[in-house]
Amino acid sequence: MLAQESALLLALSPIKRGCSMLVCLQPPRRLRVSQFGRTHMHRARWPWLLLSLAAVAALLFAQGLTTTATKDDWEEINFAFDRSVLTDGYPSLLRLAELLQKHPDYKVRLVGHADHYGPEAYNEKLGRARAETVKQFLVKYGARDNQISIESRGERQPKVPGTTREGRWMNRRVEITVTDAQGRVISAEGIREAIKAIEESELKKVAECCESVLRKLDKLDEILALLKDLKSENEKLRQELAALQRAQTAVEKRVTQVAEAPKPPTAAEIAQVAEGVARKAVEEAKPSRFSLLGLNIGPSLGESLFTGLGRGNLTISGRGRYFAPFGKTEMHALQAEGEYLYYRDRQEGQFDIGLVNRFKSMQLGLFSSIKHVSLSDLGGGTLGQAAITADYMFSLGRFGLFGTKGYLDNRVISRRPVNPTATIWEESYLKIVDQIGASSTLAAWKDAYFDANFGVLFRRGGTNRGGGMVRLVQPLNQQWAFTVEASLNETMVGPKNTGRLAFGLQFGNWLRPKQYLEVKHPVPVEVPRLRYELLTRKVRTGNSIPVADAGGDQIGVAAGTIRLDGSGSYDPDGDPLTFEWTQVAGPAVSLSGKNTAIATFTAAAGQTYRFRLTVKDPQGASANASVTVTTAAPLAVRILRFTANPSTIRAGQSSTLVWQIENAESAEISGIGRVDPRGGTSTVAPTRTTEYKLTARNRLGEVSESVTVVVEQPQVRILSFYATPTNIIAGESATLHWQTENAETVTLSGVGVVAASGSTAVSPAQTTTYTLTARNPYGEVSAQVTIQVTPGTLPRIMRFAAAPIEIVAGETSTLLWAVENATEVSISGIGRVELVGTREVTPTTTTTYTLTAHNQRGDVTATATVVVIPRARVTSFTANPTSITPGMAVILSWSTENAVSAYLSDYGPVATSGSLIVYPKTTTTYTLTALGNRSQDAARVTVTVTAPPPPPPPPPPPKASTPVADAGKNFETFVRHIRLDGSASKDPEGRPLTYSWRVIQGAAALLDASSPTPIVQLLGLAGDYIFELKVTNNVGLSSTATVTVRLLRATFL
Repeated sequence: MLAQESALLLALSPIKRGCSMLVCLQPPRRLRVSQFGRTHMHRARWPWLLLSLAAVAALLFAQGLTTTATKDDWEEINFAFDRSVLTDGYPSLLRLAELLQKHPDYKVRLVGHADHYGPEAYNEKLGRARAETVKQFLVKYGARDNQISIESRGERQPKVPGTTREGRWMNRRVEITVTDAQGRVISAEGIREAIKAIEESELKKVAECCESVLRKLDKLDEILALLKDLKSENEKLRQELAALQRAQTAVEKRVTQVAEAPKPPTAAEIAQVAEGVARKAVEEAKPSRFSLLGLNIGPSLGESLFTGLGRGNLTISGRGRYFAPFGKTEMHALQAEGEYLYYRDRQEGQFDIGLVNRFKSMQLGLFSSIKHVSLSDLGGGTLGQAAITADYMFSLGRFGLFGTKGYLDNRVISRRPVNPTATIWEESYLKIVDQIGASSTLAAWKDAYFDANFGVLFRRGGTNRGGGMVRLVQPLNQQWAFTVEASLNETMVGPKNTGRLAFGLQFGNWLRPKQYLEVKHPVPVEVPRLRYELLTRKVRTGNSIPVADAGGDQIGVAAGTIRLDGSGSYDPDGDPLTFEWTQVAGPAVSLSGKNTAIATFTAAAGQTYRFRLTVKDPQGASANASVTVTTAAPLAVRILRFTANPSTIRAGQSSTLVWQIENAESAEISGIGRVDPRGGTSTVAPTRTTEYKLTARNRLGEVSESVTVVVEQPQVRILSFYATPTNIIAGESATLHWQTENAETVTLSGVGVVAASGSTAVSPAQTTTYTLTARNPYGEVSAQVTIQVTPGTLPRIMRFAAAPIEIVAGETSTLLWAVENATEVSISGIGRVELVGTREVTPTTTTTYTLTAHNQRGDVTATATVVVIPRARVTSFTANPTSITPGMAVILSWSTENAVSAYLSDYGPVATSGSLIVYPKTTTTYTLTALGNRSQDAARVTVTVTAPPPPPPPPPPPKASTPVADAGKNFETFVRHIRLDGSASKDPEGRPLTYSWRVIQGAAALLDASSPTPIVQLLGLAGDYIFELKVTNNVGLSSTATVTVRLLRATFL
């Protein structure tokens, strides 16, 4: 029976390879000697055999794979995921250690393997570590170190495809190969025979012992005969017999106990045991707690919140996560995360905690997130949001949806008063941006994977936009990974999209996306970041009285339409105002626009009017102001200015008439009609020189003044007229070239009417002078050129011209010539020159240059005229006087020559010669520019304005006692609206006092600072406020006192 059971266990061993659930159980061997001299195994071995069969059933139930093993294969030792701890194959390894101990010449080769998860180099080391573990076990239980060799094949030789959990379990193995002294492989069947031989040797020894006892018992008769003679020996034998009987009874009792051994388990019990073993193996193969640490660094990709902190600034982020399943079934998990982000303009810290529940391939999560934001130069605030997630797990990872809602929101981080009275504040606050979106974790190559999320951001301070993140995680080993992350609007959502690119490392233990379906507990969730925006709002804490301004009094104004201007009124809080004008004195008038800021009425001459302006804000506070209007008696009309600019134009151009009149009721200009009696401008475009007359009238009379606009007639000009060549041989031809300006018709003698600019070929039979005549309605101009015709080969002047023909005095013209067949060439005023060339000339007056070409046949000549236009020049420009006090009049006088127009700085166009009265208030330099035909000139004059001497000092005050200022006692308050009391101030001589309060320390607004008991509005910041009171008596003596107000807590009413 022992041999049969051993063979059964060895036969089951190959089936067990690759299974993480089967544990080989070896029943204890117990021998007894029966009264018949036979050996038996204790019957208690059957329960162990049944448990082995149950394990085999569990294997087949959990694995579901077809094995390729044979009964001669050695058992493969399997390992948990990412582990090299021995948990499998103890009985077989113990028997193998015993075999190696009894056969020192046997050798064993152990080959370690791993599944395909993880880097290849890491799996290579893991396979070797597993083989080393099996070796240490064999050496510990009797094998010799030199009998065992190890090697690793990592993930290179999987036994089965690693697409299922069972397949990957079978690939995580150590293969065993045993050889004898001759190098022959000993199969598992061979070990069964070897073990059987060992057991038979032990049984043989037991049998020999029993036979020896039986031989001794055969001599019992002889012993009994001897005992008859020896009582003592007989008694001893009876005692021995009694002992044998007691031993027999004990043996029978044990046999009875064996007969009462437990019954074999049922199929349901076998399946239950198998399922428990399988679940235990799977759970031992996975880590149930996960922790993760990450650090990233990279540049920002968009404009930042503050000016000067744009894209490309360094950002740093750090993240930590703890994930722990709990419960009996571990279908629930606690997830906690913390994250820190650093930007140039802000720092942020976020903490998330929540629960995740899983049901099959779905899981739901509910989280609470707290974030503290600290913005540079503004302050910080804490925000909170709730998030819900739903994820679906599949073979490559997960896909989920999420939604967030803020609950700790609208955190004010800074506030400042908008108005001086501090009744309206501008608050900067953080507003949470709610989100709805999707997230996913997808496996990539090997163990690498992508994390991504994208959602719609529901903003309050602008249009909605998107935000999200994509992260690549590339594991370096089981604990370290390299990450690359790109994000859009990841935390603060501003007016423009912002992004970030970051590179970093993460450390810890985590599930790969491909393992999400292998585990039954929840997997970590990508908790949405809390996003927010920075907004501003205005908050009212009180109301200030508006300020009414009816404008200055209008004294001695001209009768007619009067404008009342209350636009200077304002509300310190910036509230809109309503206006109401009311007449309180003077002849009754009709107000136009009485409910607007600006009202008008018609005033009679020599009258006085008084009006009251009432302004009111939306809160009902109002203020009044008054204005007085007096009109002067009618004055004589005066024309202060009547000019034409420019005063000289060309036909088709325009000039502007400018006039300014005083005390006129009506005005008109000849050729134009009625114009504004106060002043204005009008553009005219006369075709000929015209005189315009301005007539201004009022009830006392009229005055007139004239100005003439000179219309220059466009002068026709011949810019160039020359012949090439200027001398020819009879029968040859020459070309006449010309260019004119402002010509309507151009005629050429001998040719007729020609174009304004052009050329024509002529072939005179004899020396001929050609005349070019250019005309327009305002005149004509002519130019001549002579073509000399010779019978022989006289010199030929191919070209002789000046360019340009017309220059301004001081400018340069260029003479151009080309001569043939000449032995000598000369130009009047220059001398001998080469046959072909150019020469610059600068004549001061109009000059005609003659070119003479000479050879043995004779001389030929040609002429070219350069017309010189005189330059415009300022002949005088003076100021009288040149040094004044502010407000005095200065007469500017000037004269020019060769100018067609003039311009005066700080005034505008003026006549070419004339004078002007100015009233400078500060030292001023005036520049007069004279414009001529293609030239201009400028002159400057400076008027020095000196301040009048200071007034004499006031007489010394009369002798009197200094008043005593008393600002009251220091006090503490909890409100910001307080009243100061300086009424205890006094003058020893009873003189009247005036009061003046001012703020020495702290931000506060004083209302009616000249009152002895002013109202003060503090800015709501805890601390000390110091105010100074200055009291002055009627002789100018004064004293000061201070009072300190401590604001214990800012309370906004």
